[in-house]
Amino acid sequence: MRKFKIGLALGSGAARGWSHIGVIKALKKLGISIDIVAGCSIGSLVGAAYACNRLPALEQWVCSFSYWDVLRLMDLSWRRGGLLRGERVFNRYRAIMPVEDITHCGRRFGTVATNLSTGRELWFTEGDLHLAVRASCSIPGLMSPVSHNGYWLVDGAVVNPVPVSLTRAMGADIVIAVDLQHDAHLMQQDLLSLNVSGDSAETEADARSWRARLKERLSNVTARRAVSAPTAMEIMTTSIQVLENRLKRNRMAGDPPDILIQPFCPQISTLDFHRAPAAIAAGQLAVEKRMDELLPLVRAGD
Repeated sequence: MRKFKIGLALGSGAARGWSHIGVIKALKKLGISIDIVAGCSIGSLVGAAYACNRLPALEQWVCSFSYWDVLRLMDLSWRRGGLLRGERVFNRYRAIMPVEDITHCGRRFGTVATNLSTGRELWFTEGDLHLAVRASCSIPGLMSPVSHNGYWLVDGAVVNPVPVSLTRAMGADIVIAVDLQHDAHLMQQDLLSLNVSGDSAETEADARSWRARLKERLSNVTARRAVSAPTAMEIMTTSIQVLENRLKRNRMAGDPPDILIQPFCPQISTLDFHRAPAAIAAGQLAVEKRMDELLPLVRAGD
């Protein structure tokens, strides 16, 4: 019987977050059993589904997204502290995730949000599961903040983009961290536009073959940027990513995970939620690249 606990820290990354599904599926295929799950932003949404044994239902839902499905889930608002209210998508998520309390999850689960009043991170390891996930996903300026105990909460990525510290605090002896934003600087693309050139039926082979076109796409995007100024949304989102990356590097330098998995999918923009198959394939491939580091965990569990 294994005497140590394995924790999984799932980082922020918007639409790239579907890569977490691929990572989890690949770890399960290897025979690695996860005891503790901590998530930030999209990582909290996927992590909660996994902790509650609802990951297959979530995967089926997100893989069914078309470009227009994503648009229909965007409930625009100009008066609630964000461009999106977030009610449509989280009402649908609630239907997939009937569990109401964090302590009722099948695995120990926690998520991180940011308290706007204090600037500190807030850990949710008990209480309302849906409130915790919703707060952790509230990208500043894009999605409305969440009111909790007299404070306003926003995306946990503002303070802790890859929650290694939370995973350890919940009792993990070995931490596997998933970093989705490590390659954000490689693609100078519109981070908030929905890419309609690739549809939701993109296959794993398509996801892996994009590298052959990367150089050409970079040159095309660079040429376009020479005559097209970035929008306010692009500036906001890119600036947040720059800050998150700097913070993440500093935090992981002081508290590094035992194994770091980094799905490589810069072709997926911030709101490309309809490209789940490509993101999932990237997550699975990232696990394969860390096979040498992961195999000892398989043998230790025998």
